[in-house]
Amino acid sequence: MDKAEKNKSSTMPVLVDLVAMYIITGILLVILAAVLGRVEMSDAAVSIGIIATYIVSCFAGGFFIGKKKKKKKYLWGICVGVFYFAVLLLGNLAVNRGLDGQFVHMLTTAVLCTLSGMAGGMVS
Repeated sequence: MDKAEKNKSSTMPVLVDLVAMYIITGILLVILAAVLGRVEMSDAAVSIGIIATYIVSCFAGGFFIGKKKKKKKYLWGICVGVFYFAVLLLGNLAVNRGLDGQFVHMLTTAVLCTLSGMAGGMVS
């Protein structure tokens, strides 16, 4: 197997898992929106729901990649958690044209995504 094939075989499962993670995120956010439509929730409860969505999605992504890779599962889980956060950050930067004083929130989200991805990889 040459280097190009080996690179492709390493990146493809990560990309597939990232897509799966964003599908899970979308489903959970639709459920959260449906609950918001029926029940009036506080801003804190909505924030908790969004954070729980990030955690569940990254945990699932870490779990999926760990099942595929078999070795160094926690590192692969960290990778998908970091990549998931990176896409979130790029989307935020594109929409808001900057962080607008959200540094602490973004740092917390980065840590949660990374750790929950790692936990998913470890459990797999």
